Amino acid sequence: MPGADRLVEQQYAMLLRRDVARLPDLYAPDAFYAMPGVTVRPIELPALLRTWTGAFPDLYVDRLGAVQTAGGAAVEQRLTGTQTGVLHTPFGTVAPTMRTISWDVVDMVRVRRGRIAAWRSYFDWGQLVTALGLHVEGLSREAQHDPLGLPV
Repeated sequence: MPGADRLVEQQYAMLLRRDVARLPDLYAPDAFYAMPGVTVRPIELPALLRTWTGAFPDLYVDRLGAVQTAGGAAVEQRLTGTQTGVLHTPFGTVAPTMRTISWDVVDMVRVRRGRIAAWRSYFDWGQLVTALGLHVEGLSREAQHDPLGLPV
């Protein structure tokens, strides 16, 4: 029965080969995959990941570290890619910026009976948006101050 480390490596390898059609086979039938703003069932995962590889065709993963437990794993990595395609987000679409960017992701993976039961990817949309050079209405890079004049 594969452990979390093997399942994580299989999913990363499939993503990097752009062979995502079989990803649901790694998951339990009642499992889910979640990232900020999106939660999908295993059968929907290939389409979700194709949006990322379509936006970043040269996407690659630099694994920074991992912690294994009896029931899963936490994996820290840095993703890097050039946004040459449309990026579909929960907030709308982003036209190609032609920028090569990196952003940090932590994946929390839980395993049950040799299959992925839950996969949660945590990353900062703000880091990603800023790296793409986008401006979000209402946000400013200028320091904000409270009434006492202290930066907030």
